[in-house]
Amino acid sequence: MTVRRSPLVAADARRALPHPVGVGIRRSVDGQAPALWPEEAAHLGPNSAQGRRFSFALGRAAARDALAELGIAPTAIRRGPSGDPAWPDGIVGAISHTGDLAVAIVGRQSDYTGLGIDLEQLSPGLSLRAARLVCTPSEMAWVGDAGGTHRGTMLFSAKEAVFKALFPIERVWLGFGDAELEWQPERCAFEARLLKSASSGYPSGAVLPVQCTLTDAEVLSTTYALPRRAFERLPHLRTPARSSSSSEL
Repeated sequence: MTVRRSPLVAADARRALPHPVGVGIRRSVDGQAPALWPEEAAHLGPNSAQGRRFSFALGRAAARDALAELGIAPTAIRRGPSGDPAWPDGIVGAISHTGDLAVAIVGRQSDYTGLGIDLEQLSPGLSLRAARLVCTPSEMAWVGDAGGTHRGTMLFSAKEAVFKALFPIERVWLGFGDAELEWQPERCAFEARLLKSASSGYPSGAVLPVQCTLTDAEVLSTTYALPRRAFERLPHLRTPARSSSSSEL
């Protein structure tokens, strides 16, 4: 995969998405965090670490930028009971941040049942031990035996994006071993096949495409889940049909 030297832009997050989305990207150039709304600050508490407060504020600012692209007025982005963002009615989305960079993506619930985005720094990368916890055996064969490679971080990021897209649908937790990814070099994307049911619309065997953008500093991963009616119109995303000769296990 080609490593790009230019910084991430909103078009990277929109790549290959089937419907309009709002994207917000916030960078800190002076170390100052954007102001939090009171409802957001209440989630952190007075003793939260400065780094945590900084990342949280940067992500919330990116989220408001993304909502503005859909014509939605600025609002507080609270945390849901599981820690995921509580979006305005009719909106789905995700937030990610690393270092001094945050990105958010949002879409309308009529178009998507979930959107996932994840941002990871490439350095220092995953250790070999961490990669073995994240990867299935077939994924580990693609990563190779060298710890700290870009490939391990790409897989980690892609799986995080998949889980962010699917969890809000029916609040099903997925572990790293609950999806298996295969790299598609011609599309600069992974094909993520679920090994565990995430919802009635996304059972075990369902497939999600995960777009990856690699710069010299970060990897950005994006994916999406569609309403059932749309999902069923896209054969490459459906669970493969069993042949009539398949035996039940």
